[in-house]
Amino acid sequence: MTYKRKLLLIALLTASSLGSLAQNTDRLDFVVRHTTMKHAMRNASFAVCVHNITTDSTIYSRDDDRAMMPAAINKLFTTAAAYSRMGPKFYFENFLYYSGEIDRQGTLNGDIIVASSGDPFFCSDRFPHTDSTFIRFTDAIRKKGIRRINGHIYADTSIFEGDMIHPSWRWDDIGNSSGSGACGINYNENSVDIHFRAGRRVGDPAIVTSTHPNIPITNQVVTGPRDTIFYVSFFGSPYQDSRICRGVIPLGTADTHFRASLPQPAFHMADEFTRHLRANGIQVSGEPSVHFTMPKQYRKLYIDSAFSLFMTTALTTQTNNNTAAESLFKLLGYLRDGHGTFSSGRKFMYEYFQELDLDPSQVNMVDGSGLSRDNRVSAYFVCQFLDAVARQPFFLDFAGALGISDKIPEYDIMPRIPDLCSLRIKSGVAPGVRNFVGYFTNENEQVFSFSILCNNYNCDEATIDQLIKGIIEEIIRL
Repeated sequence: MTYKRKLLLIALLTASSLGSLAQNTDRLDFVVRHTTMKHAMRNASFAVCVHNITTDSTIYSRDDDRAMMPAAINKLFTTAAAYSRMGPKFYFENFLYYSGEIDRQGTLNGDIIVASSGDPFFCSDRFPHTDSTFIRFTDAIRKKGIRRINGHIYADTSIFEGDMIHPSWRWDDIGNSSGSGACGINYNENSVDIHFRAGRRVGDPAIVTSTHPNIPITNQVVTGPRDTIFYVSFFGSPYQDSRICRGVIPLGTADTHFRASLPQPAFHMADEFTRHLRANGIQVSGEPSVHFTMPKQYRKLYIDSAFSLFMTTALTTQTNNNTAAESLFKLLGYLRDGHGTFSSGRKFMYEYFQELDLDPSQVNMVDGSGLSRDNRVSAYFVCQFLDAVARQPFFLDFAGALGISDKIPEYDIMPRIPDLCSLRIKSGVAPGVRNFVGYFTNENEQVFSFSILCNNYNCDEATIDQLIKGIIEEIIRL
């Protein structure tokens, strides 16, 4: 084949591909317009943007410059910034220090200090490695020859600010584990596991059978009919060492559990560790406490490696773990200013957007998780951000931490993906908010970014999910 014939063939193939793409785009536009005419969308803010990363061109947009609430889409910004600043090989660490001196009898005349690099899964009971942290800490203390501590176990929380929650978070979020925020030392994902069983008759109070960690509970949960949907919600603020719980447990339920936010994670960690040491033969004379600064003189005793950044971001995005997102957000602020705060994290993020040559006027980001109702973003900005990240050296790790299309069990929204294609997606869901963004690779190995943002819709979640599913089905035909 001559050189000219090769060029002609490439031109014909390209024209064919563009023609097919145009037809598919027209069909996508028809579905989007038809969706916006539905009664459910009468008062909604709705935006769609699709960008072809391979050809660096926006192939479809509708109201993509409209500022909308992103909800958990914020986690994509946070995790990408973490990869950029810390690198995929970063591991969280937790530290054991001691102050004072150890005498010949094995008595430490001083304190044991526990500190962290911001590990969101420190001492989480969901993972065997993290759940055994106290065992490793205790072994390290014994190896140092310490048999008695004439002092205290205290938690050093100086890495982050004392405010665990942002002032713009919803009151009905912050009592639940999803709204627990991040502390200088997180403990058990800053959550309390509370078990219930139903009463004997409909209308009877449900019974709290156990709590871990143990905190006071004002129980207002009642027993409902057997066909009642489980519903329990918690109320209470950080440092208010109790929780009110309200809801319904179906009749006949022998055991079910829900998670509330833990009021004082660092203190509960120090308290539980003190109990653990005493139960394992190491005497501790003082009571647990929390300090916001390290002592002037201390020595390193043990370093415990935790999850990698990849594992942390995967758990953050795929399980919508808000504590992990806020820990990353504040850690970025700490790396910028030496103190992890909402303000320093926000400053880091805007500098990161500028590094990616993005227009920061199209985003308002005040937290790392997306819980704040003050967050705003445009569909266009989301696509531009995803495009910029796709060109970064950590892209495969970033995309690998996103949800796979057929493994998002909480929403019946994912269509069947054609062979030779792939879809990586992130949802952002809150009351009145249904957003879905991500990457798609078609059969021609072209890579697309897309963002579908929907706020203030007028229907139930199942209905809006099906409407958005129809749009995603058209996007993956491009």
